[in-house]
Amino acid sequence: MAETGRVLTAKAFARALVLIVPYACLLIGLSVAAHYGAATGEWLPAQFYLSKEESFGEFLEYSLTAACAVMLGLLWWRKRAPVHLTNALLFVWLTLDNWLEVHEHLGEAIGPALPSMPIVPVESNHLGEALLFGIVGAIWLAGLATALRSTGTRDAIHTLLLAICIGVAAFFGVFVDLLVVWGESDPMRKQFLAFIEDGGEFVAIIAAFAIAAAIFDLEYWRADKPAV
Repeated sequence: MAETGRVLTAKAFARALVLIVPYACLLIGLSVAAHYGAATGEWLPAQFYLSKEESFGEFLEYSLTAACAVMLGLLWWRKRAPVHLTNALLFVWLTLDNWLEVHEHLGEAIGPALPSMPIVPVESNHLGEALLFGIVGAIWLAGLATALRSTGTRDAIHTLLLAICIGVAAFFGVFVDLLVVWGESDPMRKQFLAFIEDGGEFVAIIAAFAIAAAIFDLEYWRADKPAV
């Protein structure tokens, strides 16, 4: 608990939130308007959404996940703790996947090969996407389990904090995404769920960035100073 408090009360954590949250709130407001417009037939520009190609929210997510990858990569380079490399590689994947829409393309390729399941009213490409995320998640968890065997308590706690953020993002990005496309639904309900999905994932990524910034500040820039 002491190490968790040290991370969450670090100046870098607060500075990261002060830097990002005002802009994030603006983007969330634009996304609310965009989803409401979509539900009522008054479409607004794609840039207003949190999770559409070339939207303002997408570009912010690219920046935050790429920054997490760089910070964790530098931490691994200095400390040689395998958990930092494992998490850095995951954030590299998240950045590339978000930017290049890897899971959408692979979902469309994998989907038709999946067995038909009439009790699951979801198109095959969405099931393919969920399967791909499951595979990536399993590889990441296996890497963490292996890396944690040779990791100190402090790095393990840092990893747990980031893992919570990643798990929350996965919940919204995979499970809530399936609810969005589950069966037939009225436009208002579908847009509401889509907003919850995008917003939950968006907030989790911001939290991961703030935590990664705090860990990087404490363990990289201030590594020679005694812990408080």
